[in-house]
Amino acid sequence: MKKILITLLFTNLSVALFAQKESNPLKKHEVKLLQLLMDDTINNTSFTINNTFEFGLSNELFTKSNILKKGKDVFVQPLGTGRLYKASKENGIIFLERLDLTVHTGSNFYAQNFFMKDTLYQMGGLGFWDIRGILTYYSPQTRQWEIVQANKSIPTYFDDIKDAIMHYHDNRKDPKLYVSNSYYYPKYPYSFETGATDSCYMYDFNSKVWSTLGKLTPEFRKIMSIKRAHDFELRFDNYYVFQSQLEFFWIDFEANKIGNFNTQETSKLRDVWLSIYNANKRGIEAGFQFNLGNDLYFMNLLANDSLTWVKTSLNLKAIDLKKSTNIYSNKTDFFETITILYSKYKTGLFLCFSLILLAIGLKSKIFKGKKIPKEVTVYLYQNFFSSINIVEKELIEVLYNKNLKGEEVSTKTINKIIGVQQKDTLTQNKSRSDHFIKINQKFKMATQNSEPLIVKSRDKADKRQYNYGLNDIYMSEIEKLFKE
Repeated sequence: MKKILITLLFTNLSVALFAQKESNPLKKHEVKLLQLLMDDTINNTSFTINNTFEFGLSNELFTKSNILKKGKDVFVQPLGTGRLYKASKENGIIFLERLDLTVHTGSNFYAQNFFMKDTLYQMGGLGFWDIRGILTYYSPQTRQWEIVQANKSIPTYFDDIKDAIMHYHDNRKDPKLYVSNSYYYPKYPYSFETGATDSCYMYDFNSKVWSTLGKLTPEFRKIMSIKRAHDFELRFDNYYVFQSQLEFFWIDFEANKIGNFNTQETSKLRDVWLSIYNANKRGIEAGFQFNLGNDLYFMNLLANDSLTWVKTSLNLKAIDLKKSTNIYSNKTDFFETITILYSKYKTGLFLCFSLILLAIGLKSKIFKGKKIPKEVTVYLYQNFFSSINIVEKELIEVLYNKNLKGEEVSTKTINKIIGVQQKDTLTQNKSRSDHFIKINQKFKMATQNSEPLIVKSRDKADKRQYNYGLNDIYMSEIEKLFKE
């Protein structure tokens, strides 16, 4: 009997010791990384790793993952999905617990996640033939990613070859987010070659307003144009630290400064870098770095998937403020100012010019007693369509499709499109009203039609509610706009 009890005890201990290896889908190097992060219960960090770290997931869904640490909590967000996982430990076994209810994937490759206070945000991304310019946040209540209201979008993404970087500093009463560049498709949809605005932007979380800080300087663009300039990304309050060709740089967006570390600090970091990555046949592709407080970790994944690292520190006092240059410039000459204004307000200028021509024509009785020519009508409708934003176009398209079926659009659908489904009833009513008033005003100004484009009627089932639809007399013209 005694032998049996000893055998059972030994078996239970063996199961506890080897359960991590036998039953957990996480690989050894993944467990080791998560354990290292979970052992620290104080510091915050965030970094990106490639999909040699799969975390038991299908890497067909994603290319890289953002790892985020907020105090004692560690999160994994596979880029290219809306999925969010939290690392947990139970009975000595580390595992990932999925938090979100996201269904769709593929719209946020090369996005970046970050914590601002206790809220997890995501900026930018690439996917579905579009560059995301929105800021979203994860809601523990809905377990979905919700859009952040802002005055405009800043389309951007953060891969290894573009020169966009992102920095945030939440240890202050007026938290800010900085993005060093924005991208667009100049020849979309003919070509997906991207163009850059070469401007630096700032988002104020208190006012919810994006502002343009200035045009990127040639010195900054030269440093950031080197491929793989962002392998080494660290954030220390207002400082963003990175390396380019084994030169180590610091950025202070608020002070509008970029510069190097002194020779001594650069030599120390370079020696550590070469000692851990030069000897690895897999190269830097298997390496990544992050900081926990002032402790700096150079991580390396060997050919046998063994995770090793070297820990050092970063001396922020080694920053030489005298040898620095500007990130962006606010100085523009007259011609450049005119060019920027034209590019930014091109649609509005065309609309104003068209209205002026129309006013002159009416005054000189060119159109008196005559029907406006078809060519002019088409031109005016196109101007109207160019003057409305993406949300307004989506509203009109939904109303048009419903009208074809003889149906009206409910307030619930409209609230979702304009992003106020989580708001109170008063806010929803005002937001809907504001959107439709603006659309009808733009339509009347551009086309000179007296009848509104969007009409509302009381719901037959609930007289307290209004439903919305397009005015039937404009259906053929709206159809042409969507087919062009």
